[in-house]
Amino acid sequence: MNALRKAGVSVGQFPPGERCAISDVPGVLVGHHTVCSNEGDSAVRTGVTAILPPGDLYEQPLPAGVFVLHGFGKAVGLWQVDHMGVLETPVLFTNTLSTFRCADALVGWTVDRHPRARSVNPVVLECNDGWLSAIESRAVSAEHVRAALTEASADFAEGCVGAGTGMVAYELKSGIGTASCAVDRWTMGALAMPNMGRREDLLFVGRPLELSAVPRIRREEAGSVVVVLATDAPVSPRQLGMLARRGALGLARTGAPADTGSGDFVVAFSTSYRFPRKEERVPVELVGDHSSVMSRLVRAAAQVAEEAVLSALLAARTTTGRGDRTVHALPHSAVG
Repeated sequence: MNALRKAGVSVGQFPPGERCAISDVPGVLVGHHTVCSNEGDSAVRTGVTAILPPGDLYEQPLPAGVFVLHGFGKAVGLWQVDHMGVLETPVLFTNTLSTFRCADALVGWTVDRHPRARSVNPVVLECNDGWLSAIESRAVSAEHVRAALTEASADFAEGCVGAGTGMVAYELKSGIGTASCAVDRWTMGALAMPNMGRREDLLFVGRPLELSAVPRIRREEAGSVVVVLATDAPVSPRQLGMLARRGALGLARTGAPADTGSGDFVVAFSTSYRFPRKEERVPVELVGDHSSVMSRLVRAAAQVAEEAVLSALLAARTTTGRGDRTVHALPHSAVG
């Protein structure tokens, strides 16, 4: 159960999945590797988080879609996903300056499994954790990426783990958050890494919180947020782009400002069918654009994105990092 549901808070109209996690979509796994070292100006509070869909993604890519709410980010691989509509690697979360090392590590991980590969499209999403971590040290290595991929499980931690270790949202400690809900016989899940917003932006299930006793921070940038949506509903790449856009509505419900300095990205994929590399046709019966099912799926995408962000806040713990800065966690008593 995610941190939000453990706190007795519910979001939206659809019932949660068994774990209240993206891994309620069958076969989807999540792994973390956390990198914490040093104190003071050289403190490192960072890591990498891996989302692994089921099966061999390189030989049998999954349908996928992308939405960029605001593009001040260093994400890797989104153009090909957007243009071709397929996902052929796991998705990684990390910090901004580790994006490219993670992308290279993901290429290496894929080529190890497919030595004949001559083109690989790694997908890496990032937020800047430089407020709490010496980001310029580029502390995330290929070994850390492989560890996150190897340790991926259906049962995984939220909060200050993996790529979420140094994240800050709404001037509160943030991290990794997850959510899921049931839509007819299908599941919609989300994994979010919020790192955006100011205290006055925050809406918790539609209302502001009284947080005057929680110390504020004053960083210049408003920050970013990245989300991965997963479903087992049979939807097309174009429809997954629709779901990704609705995920941004869920972010807005939490107060995400999509500031001019933000990189706000949503990637959505479906596990219901595949695009085998050597097949010329993919016979599949898709959900209709104007069906009541599609209407429920788009609402569900917004619901799980909102819940994953709020769960990230509730799962996080007060953290001291770079320059002895301390960012305080959201008190659970404030949401009761």
